[in-house]
Amino acid sequence: MLTDKVAKFFSSIRDKEISNYNNYWSQLQPRLIDDAFKRYVFAFLSVHTTWESNCKAYNLLKDFNQWKDNEALLHKKLVRSRCGMHNNRTKYLNKFIKEFWADQAKFVAKEEEESWTDWRDRLVKSILGLGKAKVSFALEMLYPVEAQVACMDTHLFQVYGLDQSKDAKQYDTIEADWVDRSNKRGLAPYMARCLYWDKNQNRKNSRYWSKVLEK
Repeated sequence: MLTDKVAKFFSSIRDKEISNYNNYWSQLQPRLIDDAFKRYVFAFLSVHTTWESNCKAYNLLKDFNQWKDNEALLHKKLVRSRCGMHNNRTKYLNKFIKEFWADQAKFVAKEEEESWTDWRDRLVKSILGLGKAKVSFALEMLYPVEAQVACMDTHLFQVYGLDQSKDAKQYDTIEADWVDRSNKRGLAPYMARCLYWDKNQNRKNSRYWSKVLEK
């Protein structure tokens, strides 16, 4: 595990950036159960696709009352979105719909004595189709300025000098390092991740993709 690039990035973060990201993402934190559900939908649609396809698919699916009881329509919308993995996404989302609405609290709030990572790992065991990274992404979007987990995707593995396909067992190690560095710099792990991703995209903020979550 290499940390030179990681340390350089955290040293580059300016206080004004932290303030701007906190202010923006605090406004996007879900207040209603429907919005919490849609954050999970967004996470499902983010698996093995580009952010552009992710957003396009989400725009087609965000009115979930149209399809949550209609598996055929869900599949049709996924095919139309061209986000890929249409059959598996249909199966995974159809299963998740039933489980989420049967026990909402399980998916939107950790237990009082439970750590963030324990909650995340518990959800990973029960959510078909989302691994550790994407469940973390859902929790990041649910609690953007609070969550103490991080979606350590292939890009962040590379920053640590690792190959996600070969070094997956290092997930907890690099996540713990990222979370620790974020806390020492005074921002949430997700805010650090958004800053890193946006800078890599040569963007000044997250709205080029996150605006789909604003409505």
